[in-house]
Amino acid sequence: MQHTHPTAPLEVLFSRRAVAAICAETLEHHPLETGGILLGHWHQRRWQVLEAIDPGPGARCTATTFEYDCAYVDHLASKLARQYRRPLQLIGLWHRHPGSFDRFSAEDDLTNQRFAARSPHGALSCLVNLDPCFRLTAFHVPPDLSYVRLPWLVGDALIDSTLREPLHPFDLDPERLVDQALATELRQVLARVPRARCSLSSGLAACLDPMISALESQAVWRYGLRACGHVLQVALVETRGRRRQLWELSISRSGQLQAAREDGWLLSAGEFVGRLQELSHVA
Repeated sequence: MQHTHPTAPLEVLFSRRAVAAICAETLEHHPLETGGILLGHWHQRRWQVLEAIDPGPGARCTATTFEYDCAYVDHLASKLARQYRRPLQLIGLWHRHPGSFDRFSAEDDLTNQRFAARSPHGALSCLVNLDPCFRLTAFHVPPDLSYVRLPWLVGDALIDSTLREPLHPFDLDPERLVDQALATELRQVLARVPRARCSLSSGLAACLDPMISALESQAVWRYGLRACGHVLQVALVETRGRRRQLWELSISRSGQLQAAREDGWLLSAGEFVGRLQELSHVA
């Protein structure tokens, strides 16, 4: 008996808009090959496809192959992805095959394998045939190319409502824009030090709760935390000012918890937690 892996995809859900885009592109280039990319989300063990993008005005389509207009595809994918509250991800590919050929070619295998390696969930790859009616075959592509054919359904109501929500004028509210800018700056502060495998000591882990409580109780600084090897990084961005700080909490050679700021200022971890409230007054 064949058993389904507990994390394997259950099915593919297409928005009506995505399927209409696939149909329109197939019709425009009939009987030549064409294709495109699929934008959406891996969510609740389903591929949820909201947008399908054509290969572009500079694409090369023949009876047996097609090539993307990469600049066009990259540009349009970026624009469409940002029109949703939860930005879309590149989750799959689709292309038409001649006649009733609904298997992947050796070249398709290479493309699918490269694409599947980019995500822990693998990839979605769909084939379209007109033999003579429209037929779409959807496959889950794991990195080892053990293709699994998936059932698919079409309907906007089938897709999770949180994924379908488009941007709204409210998203341009000044406070929301400030929040987004601060979040971006926090990521930039943390990016100053490369990531490393997380291996926090028990001493550092023990100081997390009081430190987070102190951070949450003040409104002057936005903060971000990241475990980086044996170091806990704390990024601070002043909400209504220009100050940006990066602290690193670690265990000293003497076995004591310490906090070091970029400019060399050292505190014990206890002092750091106790003075977080005062950071709003420290130049």
